[in-house]
Amino acid sequence: MRVPINRCVGVFAYALTIGGACLLTLKLSSVLATQAIALSQPYFLEHCPCLPPLVEQRRMVAEAGAAPTADGRSERVAALDVPAIPAGALAAQLDLAEGEVLSARVSH
Repeated sequence: MRVPINRCVGVFAYALTIGGACLLTLKLSSVLATQAIALSQPYFLEHCPCLPPLVEQRRMVAEAGAAPTADGRSERVAALDVPAIPAGALAAQLDLAEGEVLSARVSH
């Protein structure tokens, strides 16, 4: 029994079209999900009640000590000069700058 070539080509074209549409949908959905996560992450991190403010986070990191290096030792870094701006004011300025950067990212 012979199947007409036109019917085989039509079935193949249909299957190819459906497969291509599925692959395109998967690719676009992953790209869209990545962008949605990237855009929503600052909002959720900023408004999360479980995270302390950035100044408090920096203070906790400083109190925890220096991170160990590759060979397992921990090193502390000391400033040679006394800073002109108090640490609290500098941390507040850094928080404001980070907030501006995050708001600029979200608005774009």
